[in-house]
Parts: sequence; C-alpha cells; structure tokens
Amino acid sequence: MDRIFVLDRVPERHPDVSKEDAAHAWLHCRKSMMRIGKEPEEHVGIGYDASGRLVEVVAVRNAMGDWLIKHAQTPPQESIKRELGYGRRKR
Repeated sequence: MDRIFVLDRVPERHPDVSKEDAAHAWLHCRKSMMRIGKEPEEHVGIGYDASGRLVEVVAVRNAMGDWLIKHAQTPPQESIKRELGYGRRKR
C-alpha cells in the first residue's frame, strides 16, 4: 500500500486542516487528476476528511510510489473544482 506523507507547512498555512485531515482526504478522493506541465509530476484532488468536509489536496509521488501532500485546504477553491470538473452535471 502506498504511504502518504504531509508536509508540516500544510497545517501551518491552513490551521483548519490537520495532517490527518489531508491524508484522509487524499485516501478518499472523489476526483483527482495529474496536472499537465508540472515538474515534478503533480496531482490535484478533492476528497473528504474524517469529518466529512471537502478538502482540496495537491500531492506529488516519489519513485517508490509514496505520496507527499504539499497543499491542502478547505473548502476547495472554485478554480480547482472547475479544473476537476467537480459538481458538473453529466448530459
């Protein structure tokens, strides 16, 4: 199973999101995708923390398959929701 690490700066910049919240949201992503043109390869997702809040998460994957979460906030930004197509109705 992939391991998940969360940078200390995540709760420092967004005190309402703990490291556990960010990791839980990444594990329970509703939508995620690789971002084009980012080096190193970067993924963005929206998932639920243990309290049921939607959390925006940005993570990178290392060569061993482990995830490093470098950003997480709640609520997710509208631009990220659009990027992921979150909340759009299917026709």
